[in-house]
Amino acid sequence: MKDIYIFTNSYPYIKSVEVFIEEEINIATKMGCHIFIIPTNKDKFIRSTPENVKVLPSLTDCGILHKVLTFISMPFYGNFWRMLAGAGLSKRIAQGIKYFFGACLTKNYIQKNIKSPSILYSYWFSYSALGMAMARNANESLSNCTMVSRGHGYDVFAEQRNIYIPNREFTLSNLDMIFPVSDTGTTYLSNLYPQYSDKIKTKRLGIKAIKPCLNENTEEISFVSCSSMIELKRVGLIFSMICKYAQNHGNQKFSWTHYGDGPAFVEVNRMSPMAPQNLDVRLNGFTPISEIRKAYSETGFDIFVNLSTTEGIPVSIMEAISAGIPAIATNVGGNCEVVCAQTGALVPADVEYKNFEAAVDHIIANLPKLRKSAVKYFIEHYEAEKNYTDFYTQIQLK
Repeated sequence: MKDIYIFTNSYPYIKSVEVFIEEEINIATKMGCHIFIIPTNKDKFIRSTPENVKVLPSLTDCGILHKVLTFISMPFYGNFWRMLAGAGLSKRIAQGIKYFFGACLTKNYIQKNIKSPSILYSYWFSYSALGMAMARNANESLSNCTMVSRGHGYDVFAEQRNIYIPNREFTLSNLDMIFPVSDTGTTYLSNLYPQYSDKIKTKRLGIKAIKPCLNENTEEISFVSCSSMIELKRVGLIFSMICKYAQNHGNQKFSWTHYGDGPAFVEVNRMSPMAPQNLDVRLNGFTPISEIRKAYSETGFDIFVNLSTTEGIPVSIMEAISAGIPAIATNVGGNCEVVCAQTGALVPADVEYKNFEAAVDHIIANLPKLRKSAVKYFIEHYEAEKNYTDFYTQIQLK
């Protein structure tokens, strides 16, 4: 069995980033895969990993001199000048240089440390994937390696979101497969690069099912959300929408629980005393996944809310529907594939209160039916064992 090298942004470091990789790694190791994880960023916090998974810190530990030499060598790559030509505006140039620098660090690491035949797997379709492509293009000895990348949200819909990830066509031409986590992402990339459509195939993420609590208590309608508290997640907007709904239904008790922290935590926490009296606000900050899953199973929340401006396929929504919690989500990215008639209600990206109110009313009116159909939909589409076994079987056949 070939060694598998997984390039991540930070996993297994940092508490609240890429936590959803854990389930995938656990299933892959049960299949007997030999896995090496190569993160780019490092923190004091480190997650435990299975015994047969090794974390290689070379990229995170490379010194200042190595980084300086890598940076000043960038103009000697033809891809660098193609990157500048495609950038145009100054902001895009800065983005392009940042991603290209990360790609050069990755390329150098691969050429120095990885031998054929191996499987190289970038978790994001960004600088690590480009670095893999550059390494293969420059070194014939890597021709027998399998090189693949997943694609999620920003890294798939980059052009649509005015994010400049350079040399995308070059990356596609040199990698064996790109696996977006949503059909929406697959269609988007295939339309942009039709000449490589045979290399682009959906491979969904998955999670271990949470035992659902099919709560039928109507004394309190409980909302829940789970995300980093950053601008694109619009947690403040979630709070505002729920507040207005509670105000308009003064005879009903409500609660809103949020799991996750970030830059907006202070602001939302400051706003929470302004909630109407019939709304109980619970901001839990960073919470381990195990505790969130336990709460979903034991508490039986009624409605999960995601009002992000951009998404791939949110693992947080998968977790909610697996526990029988119907979801409201903005119709962005791949949300329409996980939030549908069986699992909840979609609202427009530029959501207004009337959209939110109609979605909540629909879910409350159909809650027992939606709880059961959400669990069924999850099992059919996002069950971890099935999805990850299929993925690791596929990449070892290349």
